[in-house]
Amino acid sequence: MLNTCFMIQPIKLVKGGLKKLFSSLFGKKKTSTYVQPIIDAACNKGYVESYSNKADSLHLNIRKKIYEEDLQTSFLKLMSSLAKYFRKDKVRLAVDFQEQGFYGKTNKPHIIGTSYKGKSYPKAFKFLTVSILTGYKYERIPLYALPWHIGQDLVGSVEILLSVVQKWFSKIEVVQFDRGFHSKELIGFLEDNEIPYLMHIKKQGKYLKKLIEATKSFYRGKYRFKMNANKSCFPVETNLFVCKNIEKKDWLFASSLWFNDKWQARNLYKNRWQIETNYAVHNSARIMSRSTDYIVRYFYYLVDVLLQVLWRLCACKIPIRTFLFSMVVGPKKMLEKKPYFAGT
Repeated sequence: MLNTCFMIQPIKLVKGGLKKLFSSLFGKKKTSTYVQPIIDAACNKGYVESYSNKADSLHLNIRKKIYEEDLQTSFLKLMSSLAKYFRKDKVRLAVDFQEQGFYGKTNKPHIIGTSYKGKSYPKAFKFLTVSILTGYKYERIPLYALPWHIGQDLVGSVEILLSVVQKWFSKIEVVQFDRGFHSKELIGFLEDNEIPYLMHIKKQGKYLKKLIEATKSFYRGKYRFKMNANKSCFPVETNLFVCKNIEKKDWLFASSLWFNDKWQARNLYKNRWQIETNYAVHNSARIMSRSTDYIVRYFYYLVDVLLQVLWRLCACKIPIRTFLFSMVVGPKKMLEKKPYFAGT
């Protein structure tokens, strides 16, 4: 009985969080009809229409009554109220893209073609995300995301993400980027705004290729280049690091930080790989959708993020799908079905 009561409070927190978000978007009358189908779909990695006859009503309300700005405002208001429970010391962040595969033939600005090898889908909905990377298994938290469309400004989008999450923490130790974000404009923005960063950059250009060939093990030095913006040319300076023969690979980094050896740079960037685990967790409780409307996909994506944030804040030691399962069948029945969770 004690264990059952212990689980009731986290369940109330998660359902309460969803109700607050839905109430601000759809009104209080419709909130109760949408919460449980959303949890059912997330728990089973399924479609809302498979668990409720309210799916058409939900999708109609999303498409007809919600603008992107409305969804973002409601989500950020709720996240800001939860921010007081976040870590108050310095944090590491990672910015990355996440894709949701699309197999249809529809062409829309938010349906992006993919060119990666081994992908089972030719197109995808993409989301630009920011997550906490603390190094602890239960503290990798996705915080916010923006929908991505063809022709979108990368620097402006990163600026929006960072300006939002900076308010939630006392200090950002570093923001980490992979090679897909390598651009002079982004490095210039980060330097101008004194945002600490570590970026895995591409091995392109004669200077960088020659430098890699000439480096035996480790190189560090200043890297200067010119950036064009607003019809003007501006000089930019960053720290450049060549780290060779690490796990049979050569690594090239640009950073505002200063590293004493290649392992220091590599170990900090290795922390970023946790984001792939984040995405595995995100996908394990993902709400599926067949919609070609980006706002429906974006709605579900932010709900997935919210569910994971609430789950992390509950400090649960059980997998997120098991936790959501307890909200479907009730904690007592869940513990009867899975008695080995009784001690968690």
